[in-house]
Amino acid sequence: MEQWNNVELTNMSKKSYTLNHAFDAAEKLNKENNATSSNGNGSSAQEQPVDSDLLKPGSDVRPKVEADDVESLLRRLYGITISEVKEIIAYDDRNFFVKEDSNVKNPLIVTHCPHGYVLKILNSLDSKKVDFVDGQNQLLLYLGKHSVKCPRPIANATGKYYSVERLNGNSNVVRLLEYIPGEIFHQVPVTKHLLYRSGEYLARLDRALKNFTHEAYETHKTLWMLQSVPELRQFLYVVKDQERRLICEEVIDAFEAKVLSILPTLEHQIIHGDFNEQNIVVEQAPNQTEYTIKGVIDFGDTSKSPLIFEVGVALTYMILQANDLANGGIFLAGYTSGIPIENSELAHLKYCVAARLVQSLVMGLYTHTLHPTNDYLLVTQEQGWKLLQKLWRESLEDVDELWATTGHQYLTQSNK
Repeated sequence: MEQWNNVELTNMSKKSYTLNHAFDAAEKLNKENNATSSNGNGSSAQEQPVDSDLLKPGSDVRPKVEADDVESLLRRLYGITISEVKEIIAYDDRNFFVKEDSNVKNPLIVTHCPHGYVLKILNSLDSKKVDFVDGQNQLLLYLGKHSVKCPRPIANATGKYYSVERLNGNSNVVRLLEYIPGEIFHQVPVTKHLLYRSGEYLARLDRALKNFTHEAYETHKTLWMLQSVPELRQFLYVVKDQERRLICEEVIDAFEAKVLSILPTLEHQIIHGDFNEQNIVVEQAPNQTEYTIKGVIDFGDTSKSPLIFEVGVALTYMILQANDLANGGIFLAGYTSGIPIENSELAHLKYCVAARLVQSLVMGLYTHTLHPTNDYLLVTQEQGWKLLQKLWRESLEDVDELWATTGHQYLTQSNK
């Protein structure tokens, strides 16, 4: 199996087709965005209303598409005759790596990407938020102008960066993005150097995002934002182990009381929101043993949130990858070299990390009940529970001191 974004690419087909420019008006399909779909229990249920932003228990929002649907969409919307299409295993969207047939001229795409493209079919819940989809596309274009390597949106035949398509009874947003070649963070050795560079890069990304605005982000909400942690209570039934469920309840209560209660006082801006080991593209310089950060992918969890939430989410995954709580301090040292963090906000990090772990563990278990063959959903389970238990046993002061000491030692004992 090939891999991309640290997940298996299932080779679906290698075919060639004649161009067919029968293009649809995507605007009409926006009106159908409240159609019925499966509720995940085998029965038909009305989809959530447009103003219901958060996933509800029992909802199965994953797009229902087949290989032929993908090939048809590419030909109709982008005029692409494909030579190869492979599915990229994802969480609740459907993503496909595609390459153009070099033997067929494709006049609709002005700038061809020699490395291929990623066709993204959004889940039925996020597909209702077309304003946010537009905001995300504008954000990617903005970052590209600020020298941040990220997937460039590709305009379709109508000149737009997305369309809403009727697929097997549901309405789903369809987008095409450039594919960024390289290795994924998860695939390379996690060194102290890479942890530090990751912190540096995220600070650079956040500095670039600081001045970006889009009205959709003012109201955008998802279950994966840390602000939504209290909503996890309705999903805790999937945690069968009583001790683990108790820890989850304690984390949610503490995060709500200690962090969410002071939300208005925290510095807010648009953040990436999911800077994890599977969304970071790395590269190795010639004649070098260390890796550096090349770019970042997957902006589906971008949101206007406290900046400290960005750090907390990223810190969670860095610790998981390093398999060492202490080495989170090295990542923090890299981040704060670019964006200093007040001690008052640093004190919230333990709660942010614990809250993100609970999000990942609970929602991974929940979504796996809907798609039991998708083991990608369980990627953090075993190690995640161990880290959560260890972190939650430590005092706030001890964790802060551990990270500060480790970061200081790295800065003083290495040349980074």
